[in-house]
Amino acid sequence: MFDVNFVMDNYGLSGVFLEICFIEFVNSFLLRRAHADPCSLFYSYLNGQHSSRIASLLLLTQFAAGYFSYFVSKTFYSFGLHFKHIEALEDNCSSDLTVAIIYGSVVEAIGLLGCKIAEHFIDETLIDEKYVTIVLSAISGLITILGINLTGMYANPIVAWALTFNCGEVTHFAHFIVYWLAPLFAFFLSKWLL
Repeated sequence: MFDVNFVMDNYGLSGVFLEICFIEFVNSFLLRRAHADPCSLFYSYLNGQHSSRIASLLLLTQFAAGYFSYFVSKTFYSFGLHFKHIEALEDNCSSDLTVAIIYGSVVEAIGLLGCKIAEHFIDETLIDEKYVTIVLSAISGLITILGINLTGMYANPIVAWALTFNCGEVTHFAHFIVYWLAPLFAFFLSKWLL
């Protein structure tokens, strides 16, 4: 999460908002058919859209990508292109979970549920099709900055795992509840409600 922390330190929440909006906007074009979120993968598997073999391979690939991204970032930081890279290389990781487990779970769940509700209603009814990507990117940015100081507002178990698992004093149990169960619950709730 070096990039977000760097932007937060130098440009504040407005900088993080712009960064997340930009990342989401670009991802909407680059990752159209990608499987980057295990919540949708679990849902697809339980609804018979993926076999257990395919679902397991996709989940394993997501874990591997998260795990190897750590080494890629450490290698990049070792080039020392910026003094902050050296600091990031030397620092121990810390958890973004700064609130109680229940509160953190509610924050992560509401964040993901808010995104899914926005996707549903904006895609279906509210705005002209050519503006959907921009509006959804802005909503993702807004939801992220609302929860970033509480949980990191990942709303994606793989991303949270890759960036914060075994960091700080957060137990594995707390990490699992906040960053896995809460988003999965919110995702399934959104499918049930919408």
